[in-house]
Amino acid sequence: MALWWGPRVMFVGGAVLLVVESSRGVPLWELRLALYVFGACSAVFIVRQLWAGHQRGPGGDTPRWLVRAAAFLTAAGVLVLVAHLAGVEGDALPLVGSVLLLLGLGWFVEAWRGAKPGQQRQALLWWGVSLCALTVVTAIAAAFLLPRTKGGLFLSLLIVLGLALFVALPLGLNVLSEWGVRRLRRRSSAAGDGAGVGLVGYLGIAAIVLCVLAVVCLGYLDWVLAAVLLATALVLVLAVVSNTHADVALVLAALCLLAAAPPEHPKSQALLPAGGQRVLVAMGDSYMSGEGASSYFEGTDDGGRNECRRSPSAYAVALATEDRRFDRALFLACSGARTYNVIAKADANLLQVKEGKPGPRIEAQGDEPGTQIDQLTSQASSFRPALVIVALGGNDAGFAILGEACIAPGDCEDQESAFTGNLPKVRKALAATFRSLRKALPADVPIVAVPYPQPLAPVGRCTGVALTKTERDFIHRFVDQVDKTVSDAAAEAKAGVEYLAEMKDSLKDHQLQLCQARKSKAGINFVDIESVNGFAAQRFSPAKWIHNSLHPNERGHKAMRDTFTTWLNNHPVLLQHRTPAPTPHEQATSQALPTPEPECSMTRNAGNPHCQNLIRAWELEQTRVRWPWLVPILLALAVLWVASIAVFSLLPVGEPRPRDPASVA
Repeated sequence: MALWWGPRVMFVGGAVLLVVESSRGVPLWELRLALYVFGACSAVFIVRQLWAGHQRGPGGDTPRWLVRAAAFLTAAGVLVLVAHLAGVEGDALPLVGSVLLLLGLGWFVEAWRGAKPGQQRQALLWWGVSLCALTVVTAIAAAFLLPRTKGGLFLSLLIVLGLALFVALPLGLNVLSEWGVRRLRRRSSAAGDGAGVGLVGYLGIAAIVLCVLAVVCLGYLDWVLAAVLLATALVLVLAVVSNTHADVALVLAALCLLAAAPPEHPKSQALLPAGGQRVLVAMGDSYMSGEGASSYFEGTDDGGRNECRRSPSAYAVALATEDRRFDRALFLACSGARTYNVIAKADANLLQVKEGKPGPRIEAQGDEPGTQIDQLTSQASSFRPALVIVALGGNDAGFAILGEACIAPGDCEDQESAFTGNLPKVRKALAATFRSLRKALPADVPIVAVPYPQPLAPVGRCTGVALTKTERDFIHRFVDQVDKTVSDAAAEAKAGVEYLAEMKDSLKDHQLQLCQARKSKAGINFVDIESVNGFAAQRFSPAKWIHNSLHPNERGHKAMRDTFTTWLNNHPVLLQHRTPAPTPHEQATSQALPTPEPECSMTRNAGNPHCQNLIRAWELEQTRVRWPWLVPILLALAVLWVASIAVFSLLPVGEPRPRDPASVA
């Protein structure tokens, strides 16, 4: 009895623990502990299934309790998901419903595959082929229709495609795998010694060993993403063929990890500027806020509400808490910030693109109480700023779109003109923002413009980074151009803005650039998958999973802090009483020479197409023309699947157990 029920109860108990911990938003170590417990419970259950073979009653029939339990779990999962879609409150409802549905379908497949040999032989083949064919037809139709639809129909097509890929296809492969395993076993029995079938099985083992060696080689060469994808494909194929709950366990763990948002920290007292006499003010975008870290301050990583992602490991926070030259900090930097999210609303006219044409609308980000300069102004009477540091301009220049374009198929250098053509506008917007900031501060408070550190080392060969040398050179060149734009804007503003040129080489000087160090040791993330806090619709959105990519991590921010501290030590006069900087009213009013109109714009309300739309159309075209590569990939997966079937056909078949409690009606 214990051998029968124990492993199954352990599996369900481990799943409940993991779902509860994932829904609670626990610290990372606690979530990992729950994952390890679930993994151990799953391993016991899977080994028990492999050892016992199919779960059958005394007569070889499928246990009736298993079918009833599967029906109950499936119905419960559907009801929970429908309740969520109907508006019932509960942030954990989508996760709970998905897990219940997953367990129900897994038990249905177990009952189906555990039917007595000889029963439903043709049904297995028919259902397997039908479900796989349905998936193929749905995928082809979605590929044709999705680019041509919008709104509710687009969402409906995505849901249908998701059901086909994540429900119909796994079910079809499961039943086809069972049909293949049974067929090989029958041939082995008919042949007597089964030498021919055994040879096929050993060839399958050889194919799987080759895949494992390929994963190891890719990992050694630092092609971590490729190694993870290949390892995932191998494990999933083996799990589907194995006639165990391994596939259910893998998908359930993935769901819980995606649903689990990064841990949040309460706001430090050092970040409450009121009463401070030497306050460091940190403004700008994600390179200042600390995006790229493993955790954030409470309320700043809520998908759809506040996505500023202010991290305790950001170098501005470390300066405020560890550098005695500052007693507190006003931490206003916010991921995704553009100049129109920073400049004061009263200075909207400074962002005017052309005479008579309005500039971009000045607005706060998410649920922030105002633009960053307006927030600074509203609190200015409660503290004394000692220094203001600003990292801004990357989002105006299209950094986020650049990363997406270069990771996508095709050579992103082809779109260079779309990015560089906007830099003159970025310079003007930055200069206007610096002027607005100077107006909001006492005249003797220094402002430092911080450039972006170079993420990639200029080397000929770079393992582990899925970018061609042409693309790496383009990114390196473009970051240089953006940094020069920041420097030119600081000079053009004539507002006494200092430029911290040394920050450009902060990662290089600490040997932390990509291509300079292994990705696991680099100071900047390449592709980093991590979900967000907030509503389930946000946490499960793939668009929210890669926000940490191409951003400095904790190592990177430590290097940036060291660079900033060294620079500040070399400029001691900066924090002493100094001659007031010129105010905007004292500046010359000469206008820069007109610049040519770019082919597209990185900002809204600019009167010409948005670059993001043009670049995404280019990405789709690059993906479409490379579809023939799917053929060898699918063939390789098919070979791996057949090899796995051959391997599992060598395992013994479990015998019916007379005292099987499942036989009790």
